[in-house]
Amino acid sequence: TLLMPDILLHLKGELMILALTGHTTIEKCSNFILENEGVKYNQTAYDLTYNSIEESVLNIKDQYCINHDDFILVSGMARGADEIFAEVAFRNNFKLYLSIPASVEWHKFRNHSNNRRVQAINYDKYLNYAFKVFEIPKNYKSNFFPNMQYKYANFARNQHMVDISNKVISFKQYNSTGTDDCIKRAKEANKYLGNININNC
Repeated sequence: TLLMPDILLHLKGELMILALTGHTTIEKCSNFILENEGVKYNQTAYDLTYNSIEESVLNIKDQYCINHDDFILVSGMARGADEIFAEVAFRNNFKLYLSIPASVEWHKFRNHSNNRRVQAINYDKYLNYAFKVFEIPKNYKSNFFPNMQYKYANFARNQHMVDISNKVISFKQYNSTGTDDCIKRAKEANKYLGNININNC
């Protein structure tokens, strides 16, 4: 369940731009083994993650009294939680922003990292559906932290997601450098809303 604030500051009729950060290896959350370098999902792990994320997203929409057309989801287009967040937008017909590290060409076709796929599996589906696509270079200049430097384009992407969002949620079930980085940035910007858990994690 997602931690909801006691006082909801969103005003009806305003845009709500919601970003999510989370694990690429969602199988680990549900005690499944990642197979074939993650080129496909374990369906049970996928369904558990999808249901948990969608439930929290719809709960936020309802509690903030957000009009359908005013609700925008932001995905970083990694495998796992990011991709499932994009699928939530797709199935519910919400507007979708994509924040992609470096460039679409680099990210979509990048090599596996540590013998596993790290970018979204159904990349073209969400690329074609997205309302806006942002390509974020390693030298990204944040309006809020203009002097910040990034070790990786993924961290620059994390900052961009925080910058363009009203709120950030996470799907964190174990320690993860990328997820922890984005949560830290969201907390620094006072935009972190809470974490989504699933029952068997």
